[in-house]
Amino acid sequence: MPSDKEEFQRDLLESVKQMRSGQAARLTQLKTQDAMESAVDVSLRLTVEVLERWKATGPGWQQRMSDLLSKTAP
Repeated sequence: MPSDKEEFQRDLLESVKQMRSGQAARLTQLKTQDAMESAVDVSLRLTVEVLERWKATGPGWQQRMSDLLSKTAP
């Protein structure tokens, strides 16, 4: 079984190959920690400053970002 790092590297290389060939991004269905909601991996371009501010809020920053987006989505 590959480590998280190995899996990340493999997925990253595959994404680069897809991007270079003009293919659409691959979506991966994931189960969240509570296993009740499904989540989708996406690529999102953010400024370094925005990403650093979110990460600085500590563990769970992705979920907090998702919660905020859910509340403010049209």
